[in-house]
Amino acid sequence: MKTASILLAALGSAMFLNGCKTVRAEGPEIPAPAAKPRLAAAKQNLQNKRKKATEIPPVLGGVVQSDSWVIYKDKQQEEFTGNVSYDNGSYAFKADYALSERALSRFSARGRVWLRQTERDGSFYEAYADSARYNYKTQKGHLDANRGKTVKLVLTDEKKQTVTAYAGKVSFDLNEKIFVLQNNVRVERPTPEGLEILTADKATYKQAENYALLEGGAKATDSQRTLEAETIVYDGAKNASYAYGARPLVHGTTEQGTFAVIADKVSADNEGNKITLDGKVQGWMVSPQLNESAVNSKF
Repeated sequence: MKTASILLAALGSAMFLNGCKTVRAEGPEIPAPAAKPRLAAAKQNLQNKRKKATEIPPVLGGVVQSDSWVIYKDKQQEEFTGNVSYDNGSYAFKADYALSERALSRFSARGRVWLRQTERDGSFYEAYADSARYNYKTQKGHLDANRGKTVKLVLTDEKKQTVTAYAGKVSFDLNEKIFVLQNNVRVERPTPEGLEILTADKATYKQAENYALLEGGAKATDSQRTLEAETIVYDGAKNASYAYGARPLVHGTTEQGTFAVIADKVSADNEGNKITLDGKVQGWMVSPQLNESAVNSKF
């Protein structure tokens, strides 16, 4: 379930469509001796410039490139058509069409939408979709795919390891730090044991709580084992994971052989060191060691 938390955190960072503004993170101020008047004035001027850089410019045409740019003053709209792009080094954006609606605090894009955010540690996030919309006042938005297609999300960390996710629709609330993937959700993550895959009809991640929920035909699988249930929960705060609904099934292979176990509920710590099966538990194991044991000769 760690895969879900990594992926959805990546999604939250990728949503930068807040009017294409440049965002700069300021660290805490450090007390210093009183500066000379000229130095103090220079510092104030620099602070004003930084503050201005975070504000949404009067028009976006100066920072967003496109084949066509039209301003509708009465509607407070800017329309960009053809090869729309924006790149300030940290954030990049491309689409076939984009619309800025200042009166609604909204920015929309469609047609081969691509987003990228690069972090200071060298990690970066990417999103591919057919359309996107973001309200920079409410900090809510969504990414959508056309029928038969999927939204693709990619996280590459500082070690160049990549997590990829697919869904028909992704919605988010950056204020509450909640992200929802819907319709044929699939997450792929390489691990030392092999490729780890999570699938479900819906995945919800609450970043502030480090909590992920997979609903509807949820499945977690790697090269050795598979967990299937109606619902799978990852609770980072409590260091616990749960699977329940539709009689959770765990099956796979170990050093002792192949196995399958079904129960009413399966729970474990997030490291997988302790697994608990509750309710009516049934299962079997096929082990060469057991089959070849001398005890079998008595039967």
